[in-house]
Order: sequence, then structure tokens, then C-alpha cells
Amino acid sequence: MPSGGPTEFKGFTLAPFQRRAAAALDSGRNVVVAAPTGAGKTLVAEYAIQSALEKGMRSIYTAPVKALSNQKFRDFREDPAIGDAGLMTGDITVHPDAQVLVMTTEILRNTLFEDPERLGQVGVVVFDEVHYMDDPERGSVWEETLMFLPHDVIVVALSATIDNLGQFATWLGRVREREAVVIEETQRPVPLRNFLYHPKAGVFPPARLKAVRKRFSLQRRNRDYQKRDDKPLVDELVKKQKLPILYFCFSRRLCETKARKAARLRLLRGAEKAEVGRIWDEAQAEFGFELEGGPLAELKKLTLAGVASHHAGMMPLHKEMVERLFTAGCLKLLYTTETFALGINMPARTVIFDSLSKFDGVDFDYMRTRDFLQMAGRAGRQGMDDEGLVYSVLEFDDVIDAPIHRIQDGKVEPVVSRFNLDYATLVHLHGSAGREAAADAWERSFAAFQARAHSKQREAANRRSVRQLLDKRFQFLETMGYIKGEREVLARGRSCQLLHGYEIELTELMYEGVFEDCEAPALCGLITAVIYEGRRRDEYWRNALRPVKNLLRRASRVIEDAREQEANAGLAPAVKAMDEAMTPAVYEYALGRPFRELADYTNAAPGDFVRTTRMVVQYLRHLAKAAEAVMPEFRQVCLDGIECIYRGPVDVRAELRLDADEEPE
Repeated sequence: MPSGGPTEFKGFTLAPFQRRAAAALDSGRNVVVAAPTGAGKTLVAEYAIQSALEKGMRSIYTAPVKALSNQKFRDFREDPAIGDAGLMTGDITVHPDAQVLVMTTEILRNTLFEDPERLGQVGVVVFDEVHYMDDPERGSVWEETLMFLPHDVIVVALSATIDNLGQFATWLGRVREREAVVIEETQRPVPLRNFLYHPKAGVFPPARLKAVRKRFSLQRRNRDYQKRDDKPLVDELVKKQKLPILYFCFSRRLCETKARKAARLRLLRGAEKAEVGRIWDEAQAEFGFELEGGPLAELKKLTLAGVASHHAGMMPLHKEMVERLFTAGCLKLLYTTETFALGINMPARTVIFDSLSKFDGVDFDYMRTRDFLQMAGRAGRQGMDDEGLVYSVLEFDDVIDAPIHRIQDGKVEPVVSRFNLDYATLVHLHGSAGREAAADAWERSFAAFQARAHSKQREAANRRSVRQLLDKRFQFLETMGYIKGEREVLARGRSCQLLHGYEIELTELMYEGVFEDCEAPALCGLITAVIYEGRRRDEYWRNALRPVKNLLRRASRVIEDAREQEANAGLAPAVKAMDEAMTPAVYEYALGRPFRELADYTNAAPGDFVRTTRMVVQYLRHLAKAAEAVMPEFRQVCLDGIECIYRGPVDVRAELRLDADEEPE
């Protein structure tokens, strides 16, 4: 397809791939844009949004994580061409009728089923990081949303490079009943150079790996070769001024430990330290935080040395300060987990990988090529660096065994469908079109499309397997009293459709009377136990649960009964067992205990507490809506619960920089 399209947009000279995407959008087609990190995919999305605005149409921008949604909301509000931006994430709803609305994908899917009229006049939907569709836990939501969106809505899908881009675009065109044009850019605006590092080999290019392996194979019993030390590498890069450096670690604790040790390097000079101080003063005036002792004071001390850490367990305000300082060029060495590579446009000159293996939710394994490229792609700043530098720190076993060439230069993994209709969606489909609608939905899915790429025999086996699974799930829902007959949805089912996650657990607690006479703080603690999925080293003060022990015991029995019915239906467990590890902290917070005292009740990271408590707020809102018709008194308890915990760092309004008169819904 020739470039066509405009040559400039928002003061930028468009690259050929951006012009091709703009031309496709101008001709009314869907587009799937795959390009390396930092190549300018977002500009295509902004072009689509601007085109919709000029036609008097609304736009929706979806993102896989709330942090990215919040960032895009702030960006759009500060864009003079947009200005009128809204946000819906479950944590908060601001200006839901705005011309440009930022949403998490889950909220968009739920809105399609629950309140489709709210999407009136929507002309375009942007799916940022659409390769997230193969996320095992959440990918199905993306697929369902792409399937059920009205066909007159233009889809702009932004993706990292994937192996089966053409397959995905072909399916998208069919399910949307409108062609999806593939726009692929393989060239990075700033080329990357990869290096490997081991203290006994120094820095060397991948081309020398074979020779290094041969030498290391003779040293298997040499303990000196087993020692790991990345300090000489960091020192050398600092000495050669290969700054700023993004150092990716796959452990939050390691990020913090390394940052503290690196602070001794003192990477900032007088004027740079003064700028750090100015940014802190500006933020202190904006947010009104205290700096006398505590984590913020430690963070400020680190940043005055030009060093910091960044991970999902940090407080939102802490992450905000790190991101502001990094964007301003004040941080020279940032230790971070992979979440920093997801959507946040903050490149560095150099990227270091602390390891080429990471925990995948089940076990430790070597990274996917796609993940490596997304993180490595943060190296190289457009207009500032001739090349981006990427260093991989190797253990002895990595030198011998790691599939380094596959990780760095291999074939990028395909997106694999995770289509898996949840119980609330099945109830909705049963009521709106009967049970066959679920089978029809699978036939339209990317899962079915991919199955057809195999033999007819395998496709038939897949179809039988899916139908058996759906039959079991519908039988479970009927046994539990959610649906009946051909199209009837019972009271439990109607409530279930309003809950959007943990719907069986919460519906059962509601209808089995567990919520009756439940006071707001206890309710907050109970909802926490329902939704929280702890980390391996969670510790908490069990004595704090004494006042709600009987409530939690009753709730656990109800949920275990549902899990048993699920097993009796021959289903793998989807109903989650309760996890009380975060409950003491949320319960005490709901009782009014200050945030600074919560470390006595949990060893979870502060950011994990904030994220979990915001989710509790989200599900209290869902419950309030579900209870409106059947338990009006309980609805008020839900609203009281929100008031108990939606304060301090849990309140997202300061993070979004909302004006005092700009109250969210």
C-alpha cells in the first residue's frame, strides 16, 4: 500500500508507516499497527481520535493497566486539541460523557453488555498494547470486546511486533465485518546494539558467545566463575557516560537494594541536584505531602544522587515522583521491573537486564523474545542517541545454557487466543439469545479462527471440547440458581451480571445472607478476602481478625460450597478461595487507622495495599448497583464502606490532578 495520507500531524513529520495508517483510517478501515517501542504508534491513535473529533464523534482509548489509563487521561487533558477527556477505570469515573474517554478494557467490555447506550456516537476505539490479548488471565476480555463492539466503530489496534500479525488482522476484519489493514514497521528510529556481560568475560558481543562458552565449559568446577558481580559493568558505563540507564530487575526487593547501593555513585552535579530539589518543592506544593522522615524522604535522598527504583509495589505518589524526575532527565540510573516498559514512553540511552529469566506465574524460565524486545526497546532516545545500548548480565549457567540468540534475535512469539467466557457473560448470553449464543460466540472468536488453521479433525475436536465445557458451565449456573430453561435469568443471575469479576463469590455471599447486618468496615475486610491473591511471603497479624472471624468463617463456607458444586460439574476451579492476608490491613484502615500504621498488620508492599483497596472500592460500587433492587439497605452499607476507605493514598483524585471542583462520579 503506498504511503498516501498526510505528511504532517501535530507538528510532527509523519514516518511512512504513520502515513499509511492515516490513509487507511481516512478510507474508513480498521488498522492494526505493529512497530518497535518508541517508533511512534501512539501518534496513529491520536490521528484517529482527531479525525473522529472533526466528525463530531466520540473516541475511546483502552489500555491494559490502570496506571497507563491514568497517564493517557492526563496526557489527553493537557492536549489542547482534545481537552475534553474522561476516565473510567473502576477506581474512578470522571466526565464519562467526554468526547475522548479513557477506559480499561474490562470497563469497556462491561459497558457493552450492561449499558451500550453509553457508547452512543463512538466513532473509534483504540486498543493500546493489543497483544495483551494472549494474557492468560485477562486476554479473553480483549477478544470479547473486539467481537461485541458495534460494527460501525473503527478499531485502531496498537501492538508490539508479533509473529501472526496477518492472522490476527484477517480475523479482526472478519469479526468486525470491515477490513483491517496491517501497518507494520520493523525499523527502529534508533538502532540497538546488544552486549553480554559476565565478570570473568567482561563485556562482549553475542557474536563471541560460542568462544566464551567453550572457555567457560572448562571452568564448571571453578567457584570464581560462579560468582555474580554487575558492579564493574555499571561502573564502566557510568565512567563512559552511557547515561541514563534503565536497569531491569525482576524482583521488587532487588530493585530497591540495588538503588540504595548505587546511590554512593552520586551521579548528579550542583545544577542537576538543584533541579531535583526544585521538582520536589513543586510537587510538595501540589500534593501537600510531608518529607520529615519516612519513605518519601528516603526517595528524595536517592534521587538527589541521580538514582531511584520503580515497581508496582510502590506508592502511586512515589512512582509519580520517579517518573517526573526521569522525564526531566534528573535520574541517571533507574532500577525497575518490567512494568516500566508497558506503555510508559520514557526511553534511556542504555538498558541493562539483570537476568534473562523471570517468574512466569508458575516457574522461572527464560524470557520470551517479545518481552525482551519490549524492554530492550527503551534503549535509545530519538533525536539524542545514535544507537541504544543493551547489556544482558549473565550467570555462569546462562553463558553455557541460555537460549541467548533466540531471546535477542529469535522469531517473535505469536498471539494465542485465551478466549474463555466468564460466568457473568454466559448468563448475559443465555438471557439475550439462549445457550447457543455462547457456542456462536466461540465460533466467531480468535480461538476458533486459530483452530481452523489446523486439520479438520483437530478443529472438530476443539469444537466438541468447547461445547462440552460450555454445557458444564451452563449446568453449574442452572444448579446454582442463576438461569433456568431456554432464556430465563433468575434473580441471582441478574445480580451476577452487574458484578464483573468474582461474580459467583459475591453473588453467593449476597443471596446466602452473609452480608446481612454486616457493618461497613467488616464488609471492606470481607471483600478484600474475596478478591485478594497474595504473594508467597505474605505475613499478617491474625489477631486483628478476631472481630470479623465469624463473618469470614461463614463467607468461606459459602464460597467453598460453590467451589464444590463447580468441581461436581466437572469444571476446573474458576471460583476463587478466600485469602485473608490483606484483610487485617484493609479492615483497620476502614476503621480509621492511619495509613502510616498499617505495616503492623501486613508485610505487603504499600503499593499492593493501595491497589487492592482501590479494587475493593471498585467491587463495593458493583455490589451497591447489584443491591439496589434486592437489598436497598445493604446498598447503603456498600456506599459507607467506600467512604471509609476512599481516602489518603487510596483516593486516586490527587494522582489524576483533578481540580477541587471536579468531583468524580
